Amino acid sequence: MYLSHLSLNEFRNYRHLELSLGKGLFIFYGENAQGKTNLLEAVSMLATGSSFHASSDREVVSWYAPDHITRILGNVKRGEDDVQLEMVIFDPTTLKVEDQAPRTIELPASTQRKRVKVNTIPKKVIDLIGQMKVVVFAPTDLHLVEGSPDERRRFLDRALCQLQPRYCQALLQYRKIITQRSALLKRIRDNQEDPGMLDYLDDRLTTLANLIIFERRRMLDSLNEQTYVLQETLSGGREHLQIVYRPSFKVDPSWSTAEAQQHYRTQLREVRRKELLQGVCLLGPHRDDLEFLVNDVNMLTYGSRGQQRTVALSAKLAELAYMRACTGDEPVLLLDDVFSELDAQRRGHLLSEVLQHEQVLLTATDLTSFPA
Repeated sequence: MYLSHLSLNEFRNYRHLELSLGKGLFIFYGENAQGKTNLLEAVSMLATGSSFHASSDREVVSWYAPDHITRILGNVKRGEDDVQLEMVIFDPTTLKVEDQAPRTIELPASTQRKRVKVNTIPKKVIDLIGQMKVVVFAPTDLHLVEGSPDERRRFLDRALCQLQPRYCQALLQYRKIITQRSALLKRIRDNQEDPGMLDYLDDRLTTLANLIIFERRRMLDSLNEQTYVLQETLSGGREHLQIVYRPSFKVDPSWSTAEAQQHYRTQLREVRRKELLQGVCLLGPHRDDLEFLVNDVNMLTYGSRGQQRTVALSAKLAELAYMRACTGDEPVLLLDDVFSELDAQRRGHLLSEVLQHEQVLLTATDLTSFPA
């Protein structure tokens, strides 16, 4: 699988861009703030439906776009098939038509800020996810090791959502129920709602939570087969990596689905008084975490910055291998300024690993790290 063409209109600093690509390694280099990361961001959005670089879609709409609309179009080669992916994003708070240039513009509903098409057919955003698969490593991914648990959960969820529409739907439903449940806890605490309503939500919650945790653990088991070897390669044989899943409540892999759901319900009841006091959900996949161990040492606490970056790279490359094994297609690898904090030896090992993949889009501020 590879991206054969990318077209951008009014995307960040790109007024208009037509970029033809093929298999192999593509290096985009230049000074900072020239738009290198923006290219990778656009490709990622076609694959995942959201930006790895922005907190809101409206941030990618060019400030100078006359209609405050941005468009991303990509042609993907997937075996013998050609797939066209399109995303249109607009900012409804500023959308307007200039009086001096009369024309007709189709305005979507005010609540709809994003439209997607697959092979020119309108689709939901969730149907776009996974049509082209990508693995992204950006400077912010250093937070995979030393950042918040939310960053580490997102690492698993982004890959699983590209691979399994069912997982993506379950995750969205779970997040919605968590929001509803937190609001309900506050109302019950203030004597505005019947406590029995929690039982109804908890029944739905346990089913979704079990699916999410099961798929995360299954992915992690596969990743660990890869990260052990990858970390060894990137460190010149000195280091071995294991990723450990740390659930927020007691989970035994030997439990059946019914047993796991029952144990979760029991533990929710045990913390209900505490949840009512705090007004938040204290147990569930939204509170789980990952632990990265190099030679049995926790990298969050004791890892150097170089080690943490290498661990994140190993995890990302393992993610790519996992996605390839699940689908038979090799994801596009997007590497944003990943060489800046690696020593010469680690850069060499990483470059050797990267060159083995079908398509790699890489940004850099100079070419000194790359042999001619």
